[in-house]
Amino acid sequence: MNHGITSTSAKSDETGFGGGAFIDKYVFPDGELPHLSLALNAMQEGGLEAFDVENLRRHYARTLRLWSANYEANAAKLREMVDEQTFRVWRIYLAGCAYAFENDDVAIYQIVERKAGTRASKLPWSRRYIYDGYGG
Repeated sequence: MNHGITSTSAKSDETGFGGGAFIDKYVFPDGELPHLSLALNAMQEGGLEAFDVENLRRHYARTLRLWSANYEANAAKLREMVDEQTFRVWRIYLAGCAYAFENDDVAIYQIVERKAGTRASKLPWSRRYIYDGYGG
């Protein structure tokens, strides 16, 4: 399984409002956000078949909004734990990422892959078991 944040630009361009430059400088130096197609091509070239692909962008936008709200609710405690620059970086990162996911600047995909050319997997036919509580 690959669970990764991706660019929504087919060219894997810079995210809006300089978000990529900020993240590259303060959070994930030398990080890259490839487009989903690049990730899938690399997997295929490596002998894997994409068995299931799910876009979790809406879920992650909500998660980041909740993390950001929790961060703000605990700001006084957090400021005691880290210096002011670190506090501000993570404040901007959480709120900015929530905005980016909400506005389709970035996405997050979960890709289940398997070795190409093998018999069909025993994975369920759909994701319904997740929602129905099916365990097998």
